[in-house]
Amino acid sequence: MKSIFKAFTLTAGIVGAALTSQAQNGTKVAGKIVRTGDQPVEFATVTLLKAGDSSLVKGAIADISGKYEFEQIKQGKYLIAAAAVGMSKAYSKPFEVNGSSVNVPAITMEGASKNLKAVDVTARKPFVEQKADKMVVNVESSISAAGGTAMEVLEKSPTINVDKDGNISMKGKGGVVIMIDGKPTNMSNQEITELLKSMPSSNVEQIELIANPSAKYDAAGNAGIINLKLKKNKNYGTNGSVNLAAAYGIRGRASGGLNLNHRNEKMNIFGSYNYSNRDNYQELGVYRTLNGEGGSRVFDQQNLMIPNSEYHGGKIGMDYFVSKNHTLGVMVDLTSNNRKIPSDATTKISTAGIIDSILHTNTNNPSKWKRGAYNLNYRGILDSTGKELNIDLDYARNTNQQHSSIIALTKDAADMKRLSSDTSRNIQPSTIEIKTAKIDYVHPLKGQAKLEAGVKLSFVTTDNDARFDSLRNDSWIKDERRSNHFIYKENVNAAYINFNKQFKKLNVQVGLRGEQTTISGNSQSTRNNEEKIVKNDSSYFNLFPSAALTYELNKDNTLGFTYSRRIQRPDYEELNPFEFYLDRYTMQSGNPGLKPQYSNNFEISHTFKQFLITSLGYSHTTNMMTRILEAAVDQATGDTTVTRYRYQNVAKANNFTLNISMPMPITKWWSSFTTLSASYNMFETVVDKNDVKLSSMAFYGRTQQSFTITKDLSAEAVFEYVSPQVTQEGLFKMKSMFSCDLGVQQKVLKGKGLVKLGVSDIFRTNYFRADFENAGRTIALFNSWDSRQVRLSFNYRFGNTNVKAARNRQTGLEAEQNRVKSAQ
Repeated sequence: MKSIFKAFTLTAGIVGAALTSQAQNGTKVAGKIVRTGDQPVEFATVTLLKAGDSSLVKGAIADISGKYEFEQIKQGKYLIAAAAVGMSKAYSKPFEVNGSSVNVPAITMEGASKNLKAVDVTARKPFVEQKADKMVVNVESSISAAGGTAMEVLEKSPTINVDKDGNISMKGKGGVVIMIDGKPTNMSNQEITELLKSMPSSNVEQIELIANPSAKYDAAGNAGIINLKLKKNKNYGTNGSVNLAAAYGIRGRASGGLNLNHRNEKMNIFGSYNYSNRDNYQELGVYRTLNGEGGSRVFDQQNLMIPNSEYHGGKIGMDYFVSKNHTLGVMVDLTSNNRKIPSDATTKISTAGIIDSILHTNTNNPSKWKRGAYNLNYRGILDSTGKELNIDLDYARNTNQQHSSIIALTKDAADMKRLSSDTSRNIQPSTIEIKTAKIDYVHPLKGQAKLEAGVKLSFVTTDNDARFDSLRNDSWIKDERRSNHFIYKENVNAAYINFNKQFKKLNVQVGLRGEQTTISGNSQSTRNNEEKIVKNDSSYFNLFPSAALTYELNKDNTLGFTYSRRIQRPDYEELNPFEFYLDRYTMQSGNPGLKPQYSNNFEISHTFKQFLITSLGYSHTTNMMTRILEAAVDQATGDTTVTRYRYQNVAKANNFTLNISMPMPITKWWSSFTTLSASYNMFETVVDKNDVKLSSMAFYGRTQQSFTITKDLSAEAVFEYVSPQVTQEGLFKMKSMFSCDLGVQQKVLKGKGLVKLGVSDIFRTNYFRADFENAGRTIALFNSWDSRQVRLSFNYRFGNTNVKAARNRQTGLEAEQNRVKSAQ
């Protein structure tokens, strides 16, 4: 920890010195916001207005002492307006700027009267608000968000973390569902990243962070929902953006994209195309020790992988406005990804400390993944009271042509004499079809109450035909023991009801969702020249209650409570009994016997002055799914020294978390956003007939320091730390990880263009080290990748930027599509 704070202090000092050395030109206007008794009003919203018509000139946030300052103000007559939660809006007397700096007399604010309802209309909302079932980030209240992207605002939001690859997590949990205007985007991680990086922050009004979703949402997943609410306007015209980016570390990568949107009185047409070509570099070390009657046997493996992926993503859609309150929409989304993972591994095998052989393994695993998704939707406002009906029909087809070749050569201890060799290949074509129909209805009630209800039907069919061949006497012979044809069908029928009501200072939301699931699994293979069919059919019904309460203690303190029961179904690919060999002794496979996991999630939260947000959560999970390293037998050779890595159901897991989020403007040119998270995890399971009980404390910290150097130039430093802990993925005992990113950005082309230059993981400390021990087997892992990179990007927005963005409505497939692996 000391090294982290030293690095932070050094970086902040260097950047701060550079900032204070910048010459500031122009006239300054400064002052202070106080309350009755001359006490400062912390973090008040301050706006500089023209005295003649009260039009906005500039905005700022007062610091913790109530002080504010505006720079480079032109000559003219002005006045200052101040707003803060729970206080009446206050104004200064008009003053004149004529070339010299102006110190405005202190502005005194008073507590808002309950009868002055106009205050609620005119006051600027706080940056962060805690509501009954969610946390709300008001983007417009963040001065620093102006001119940025939706991704940049999201990165600064409480409890949110975005890693080096653009993967988004909430409170340490991955697999977050991204929604736009309440409609799931149904995109892969890469598509989401490209979309948010190209979307101007000026199009976003609010970001809703929903840790425990209500019954309205699919019960699948326990990571939460992020909903971006776009600004509503009726401006017509055409707009778009183009983005280009390149990065280089050990390997290079490049990407680009184009987004277009046209809106007129009767329709909105939108489309986008994104492309990327990414090379990566990965070193994997696996050190395995097997203790048996013959003594200790060690497999020391060093593996080098150079993956490459080429991604194409295109989308086109249209919304037709039948009338003011009725809209029909259609959308087509086409995606493809070609990926290659060549790998070279060398494994030194020793017994009782003496090397007896060396295994060289060369593998290649190319795959071609394609997806086509089609959506037809309707949205209707049924009357003036706000009754609303939404209907969505979706169809998606995913195909993956995956190949693999393995060439294994065993030599003696001197790596000279050839002892044996083996060559094999496999072809695993798979198809996944998803069909869904969804209806949602909203019915407003009297007394600030609302009732929501809906139904959803989904039908999924997956077909995976895995064929393995071995090279024998220069001929390919089918390996019946490994080949398998797996067909899986799933039908989920769901219905929900949700109720919300405001009781003065208390907001209550309760809901119930029911899901009836029917599955059919059929695995067909050949053993000893006999056809073997294994069926796995089942049907089950579950209820998923949810509740959320928010109580306003006073103007500075708000308490919240949420609860939800969730289900996590296996990804379709993980149900396929496939086999993927890293080398002859290390494999990964699917598990057709996987069962869904269930979790009960509780959280209480406290918000102080809509600034400091603290939450305490507890989650109890049964049948938790995680990948476990276990002993296995090679079906072709009978070798019992094979280690298999596959998903299994852990008996149970308990998780306690404490999260603290703190956005803070330190000075007018320096702002900070810090997220701290502490958790305690306990796992209990059985591996290779041995009880495994593991527990650990874990700590995660991330601080982002943003610096405004000039009007168009800014800098940023991000520090991230992950403590040693037992990981949910694999139950490894991992060591700590740390990274530091630095970057600058410059606005160009009259503010419509943005150039960014940054360096990620500058000390190259972001690598994974861990070990796992069970049943006389110890496995130590070391995994490093191309984490230190120099990145350069350019984004340009053109056309009418006030045109409302497209709805991006893909509403029926979210839970199902998220369980499809896109081979990226």
